[in-house]
Amino acid sequence: MALATSFRGLAVVVSVYHCFASGLFCHQEDASCESKPEKNEGGPMESFRPPTPRPELVVFDVDFTLWPFWVDTHVSQPFKKTSDGRVVDRHNYVIKGYEDVPEILEWMSRQGYTMAVASRTDDPEAMRKALKLLDWDKYFTYKEIYPGSKTHHFQRFHEQSGVPYSKMIFFDDEERNIYDLNRIGVLSLLVARGMTTQVLKEGLEQFARERK
Repeated sequence: MALATSFRGLAVVVSVYHCFASGLFCHQEDASCESKPEKNEGGPMESFRPPTPRPELVVFDVDFTLWPFWVDTHVSQPFKKTSDGRVVDRHNYVIKGYEDVPEILEWMSRQGYTMAVASRTDDPEAMRKALKLLDWDKYFTYKEIYPGSKTHHFQRFHEQSGVPYSKMIFFDDEERNIYDLNRIGVLSLLVARGMTTQVLKEGLEQFARERK
């Protein structure tokens, strides 16, 4: 237990250093400071024709899947929205998602997909606040945000929506969660460097192939 705790602490320190050093968090007053997303070769979503069959529920993890940080360790409340529309934490660091995420969420909403978020964060209040300030909360019909097993999150999704696991798709950056959800029948895909349009397109195409 002590070893696991120490390792987690080390991971946090290394991750924080990497994120701040690479410019993922930007000071509010530095207008030239921007995130450095991974190169995306997926292209815009507007030209993409959704394959069928389509998943009845699309679920996203949040930390390091929709945005490049852990909300319970990398940023600090209170969060607020500035007059220029930025969302910042108490230290005036800008909170924002991976570059393609706003386009992905808007496109999926227009296409009629039902979406949800599942997070094991230790600070559910902070995550809910950040999602609301980013104006992403409106896209998610279901939200399971609390510590614990992702399988419990998905059990709740099934109970609330009536959608069987075989008709769900899940995107997450942690292999343990991918393993757990694939075992119960959810098509679960590992997101290595945050959601991009390419990751989404490949996931929807894989779902259509495997669920025919």
